[in-house]
Amino acid sequence: MSFPSSFALVGNPNCGKSTLFNRLTGLSQKTSNLPGTTVEAMHGEIKVGQETIQLLDLPGIYSLYTKSEDEGLVVKHLIRTDEDKPDAIIFVMDASNLRRNLLLFSQVAELQIPCACVLTMTDTAVRRGIDLDLLALQAALGVPCIAFNPRKEKNTSSVLALFKITAKPNIIGSPSQLPKRLKEYQQGAKIQGLSEETLRRYISIEEVIKKCTTKRPVGLKSLTLKIDRWTTHKWAGYFIFAGIMMVLFQGVFSLAKLPMDAIEIAFQSIRNAIETLLPKGLVSNFIVQGLIGGMEGVVVFVPQIFILFFLIGILEDSGYMVRASFITDRIMRKLGLNGRSIIPLVGGFACAIPSIMATRSIKSKRERLATMIVIPLMSCSARLPVYVLLVSVAIPFTQFWGPLHAQTFVITSAYMAGIVVAIILAFIFRLFQRNHSPSEFILELPTYQIPRIQTVLHQAWLKCLSFLSEAGKVIIVISMILWFLSNFGPSEAMKKAETEAHILSQLDPSHSEDIKTTLRLEASYAGHLGKWIEPAIEPLGYDWKTGIALITSFAAREVFVGTMATLFQSSEDNTQGIIEKMQAVKNPKTGKPLYGLPYALSLIVFYAFALQCMSTMAVMKRETGSWTWPIALFLIYGIIAYLGAYVVYYIAI
Repeated sequence: MSFPSSFALVGNPNCGKSTLFNRLTGLSQKTSNLPGTTVEAMHGEIKVGQETIQLLDLPGIYSLYTKSEDEGLVVKHLIRTDEDKPDAIIFVMDASNLRRNLLLFSQVAELQIPCACVLTMTDTAVRRGIDLDLLALQAALGVPCIAFNPRKEKNTSSVLALFKITAKPNIIGSPSQLPKRLKEYQQGAKIQGLSEETLRRYISIEEVIKKCTTKRPVGLKSLTLKIDRWTTHKWAGYFIFAGIMMVLFQGVFSLAKLPMDAIEIAFQSIRNAIETLLPKGLVSNFIVQGLIGGMEGVVVFVPQIFILFFLIGILEDSGYMVRASFITDRIMRKLGLNGRSIIPLVGGFACAIPSIMATRSIKSKRERLATMIVIPLMSCSARLPVYVLLVSVAIPFTQFWGPLHAQTFVITSAYMAGIVVAIILAFIFRLFQRNHSPSEFILELPTYQIPRIQTVLHQAWLKCLSFLSEAGKVIIVISMILWFLSNFGPSEAMKKAETEAHILSQLDPSHSEDIKTTLRLEASYAGHLGKWIEPAIEPLGYDWKTGIALITSFAAREVFVGTMATLFQSSEDNTQGIIEKMQAVKNPKTGKPLYGLPYALSLIVFYAFALQCMSTMAVMKRETGSWTWPIALFLIYGIIAYLGAYVVYYIAI
């Protein structure tokens, strides 16, 4: 017997739909966009007997009359008439909240797509004193219905059986010509009588609920309500949220350190092995510095991405993340954002890359874009090595105010400066979007659950694979371009550098490799580019060496430290050597330290504001679908960084 080959999972948000999808598909799933859209959905394959079924997990919606543009695209997918339209629907329903779930079902029923129902959270319904008669519900809806708890039940045979027996559902109440009205609504027409239609549906839904449920009195107050007294409190909620975020991002820093160190050691071992196997020369240098270095620049981010999404997944699966969005919405809305923006913004202090990816949870395209725009202004962990080097060179470790040291004050100020500029830009973006009314922010506070670790781990790993496959390609290519610019240059300049290196190496044999590297870098295209931009950066107090470091650190901000270490003939790990040598350099015009306080403050301001990270730009391109916004922000933040650094430099002189 043949049956439909493509199914869509449909249901309200937080009904257990995605958990069911993960239970059914296991590892046979991938993330892709709905055909012709930028809305992400999970696709998977399952075997039912001898048949292979394509299963699509559509984002949760409350109604087919959607307000959000992205939700509207989900509805378009259901009412399309081409080959991408699903053959049948598995409707997932929260048994503890039938009334709201049946509203969406009553609308889907009018599309007359073959359907079957899976009722989740029946245990929650029982705790709330709701007893459900499945046979009565099945008779009322006209489709097969089963109860299944995807969090606890592993045997999916009862669910798989539904794929063979879908049926066209009964229309609840009187028909409302919904398919025709939906097409008009999708085209922007105002539908008259929507409130009356919804009211009629609820009247019919009440009749269904009376037939299939009975209510028992429940004496005990639910644990969820007791916890919510604190987590959603107008004052305590913010302190609890701040504490959880501190633990989360401390976890990202501390837990990611060991695997990141292990990755760096592994790549260093690979480099050493290649250098041993291959003779010294251009090919060896390209593989070690260009190709392997580019790959390391991608893979080293994976622990942070994985841990951040794992911890956020724990909070989401437990039900807390919805509460965090709820309590912060009032503040975010004043900036043209909404409550869902808070997690990506705070995540930006760890790493902008996973934080920009996390904006997918924001349903409004405008608010998602506004959040992405300001995330790069949150000082990420890659900026910290730059800040530490600069304050160590120019600022003494002395008490500034009470127990607060001057170095700590400067670094904290850099973080605060990014936040202030982010608030200003978000507000300006909101002013330019005055014709856009704020998106509706409807939240259901689900029951607290014990997170399913296996599912959360799997989702975090999928995010890592997405980063490696998409952003990784761009990062490796740009890394190889930077390698080329740093290793090649005009022939005459390179020959001159080789000659000088040979002479100087004889005078100081112990530093021959460092001397050769420095002179070759100065003579390379990157060196020429550094000297070419020197007139532009000289007003900021920078020399050509800083110019080269600015260019190379576009691969990753922390590369600035490594570049300066190379230029000052010091091991990158020997930070103290860099500090002493930078402190010894004098300005030939004034006789004062070249890398003094004005230089350090100016460069800290520059790095605080500049979009100096190709990984962030690559991920932003992936999320927005084009290079328009990444390039525009690179230029805008570059101008802000330049002007800010200029002002700070001349104030500090």
